[in-house]
Amino acid sequence: MSEPIKQKINANLEKVKGTGKLRIENIREIVRDAVSQTIAELKEGSGEIGLIIKEAISTMLGDLRLRQQHDPEEITASIEGAIEGGTSQRQQEIAQQRARLQSIQAQIDERQKQLDREIGDVLTDLDTANHEDSMKTAINTAVYNVRENQDSGVLQQQYLKLKSQLESLDERLLDRYGDRYIEVKHKWENAKTWYEKTKTEAEASGTLPLHQKQSEIEHNFGELGTVVARKEQEVKEHLQEIWQGKTSER
Repeated sequence: MSEPIKQKINANLEKVKGTGKLRIENIREIVRDAVSQTIAELKEGSGEIGLIIKEAISTMLGDLRLRQQHDPEEITASIEGAIEGGTSQRQQEIAQQRARLQSIQAQIDERQKQLDREIGDVLTDLDTANHEDSMKTAINTAVYNVRENQDSGVLQQQYLKLKSQLESLDERLLDRYGDRYIEVKHKWENAKTWYEKTKTEAEASGTLPLHQKQSEIEHNFGELGTVVARKEQEVKEHLQEIWQGKTSER
């Protein structure tokens, strides 16, 4: 297995060296194409992909030693090219699967919006109907309470979705960076504890609707760290859109 990948890389390197135009982009393309071609020649289900990537990187490191080069950019290009060549097909498959899931999720979201609109219409009719004076205040209060409970449920769903995304990211970054990521992990745990405490206090007091706590929730999540903030910003924006939509319906 190792000889074909070495031969492909070395042959293409020699061609480019012969032109005197070996550049970083050439290195990345040479390694990527060699790895991709070698993997395409494997039998279905072969477990050698990781070995091919390692061998391609090893071949490039050997070439650098021969040229007495210790350029981090060339090493970076070699590693990136090997990884791209080894994972491009599977990344395409993942992208296709993700697109299908997003399509399904969009359909689910639309059905949920339609259901929410229907429920909202019912509540609006109840709230604006001409009721007996003895019942009007009670009905209006009941409608308000129902809406608050629904909004609370929406916030909790968005929180759980955000929680799942952040935990997944947390695992990946912890694997990648180890102890350097522990601090951000602790911040996440603190944010989770804060949310549960705030939610319990709001429900117990009965005087602080959860939507009044939204800005505090977002502020607390914003302190998780710059790495996590990039991922949770999308969910925060989605939560804000939902909240604005709920407000405009009233």
